[in-house]
Amino acid sequence: MTARDPLAITGVGTAPSGVALPEAVRARAARAERVPQLALGACGAALAAAGLAVTDGAPRPRVGIVLGTAYGCFLTNAAFQRGVAARGQAGASPRAFAATVSNAAAGEVAIAYRLGGPSVTLTAGAAAGSVALGHALDLLRRGDADALVAAAVDAVGAPLADWLPAGATAGEGGVAVVIERAAAAAARGAAVRGWLLGHGLGFEAEPGGGAGLAAAVDGALAEAGVTRGTVDGVVAVEAVLAADGPRALLAGLAADTGTVLLTDVCPSGHVAAVVARSAA
Repeated sequence: MTARDPLAITGVGTAPSGVALPEAVRARAARAERVPQLALGACGAALAAAGLAVTDGAPRPRVGIVLGTAYGCFLTNAAFQRGVAARGQAGASPRAFAATVSNAAAGEVAIAYRLGGPSVTLTAGAAAGSVALGHALDLLRRGDADALVAAAVDAVGAPLADWLPAGATAGEGGVAVVIERAAAAAARGAAVRGWLLGHGLGFEAEPGGGAGLAAAVDGALAEAGVTRGTVDGVVAVEAVLAADGPRALLAGLAADTGTVLLTDVCPSGHVAAVVARSAA
């Protein structure tokens, strides 16, 4: 593959969505913390839509996950800390401790859906979902996998609300997108919902615009092999949750606007740009 080869989007899932989890995954989700629960729901729905929701057998070394999150396991860390503060060593829950590891949610998804390929968790503030799409694109073009589920998940609660700046608001939710090499999608006869073409990322000294965002956009356009004049639609997001960017991009693709440029800016200063094209 070259740096400009498009990657096929073959599955989309959200959480909470009301879609029942496979029986083999329900018990895992029931005992999981909130972020893993949301990840299991969104990724499971996306993998099912792509025809890749396998829950038994050996792990698949060419299928993996990239998960972006703004707040990660903040709530679990806070609960673990409260337990230790209140009861000392006896309050150090082994189950909760396992979920304080940053990659816990991606690990739960990988175990549940037999993903033996790359398992990556990253953050870039609320732009992390768009950055996850870009990192998945890089891994696929590099040949590290044939298919990846790129997910963006955040959960909120009282401890996070207390930590956020005054006036800041956040909800919870997740979105997941299955991205495949075009040859792999064609070999499976998978329906293509859109194409990822390029991405860029950066950091703004002053949130809301400037050289960092401009450089990210220029990088995404160059990687996609398109110019600003050939972009059919621009979706600009000031993200609060990691899922905001991917959700807006998917809405733009669903509107059948041709080539879409997403700009994703987090108040923290993290920025990302993604270029995609509708399936039509």
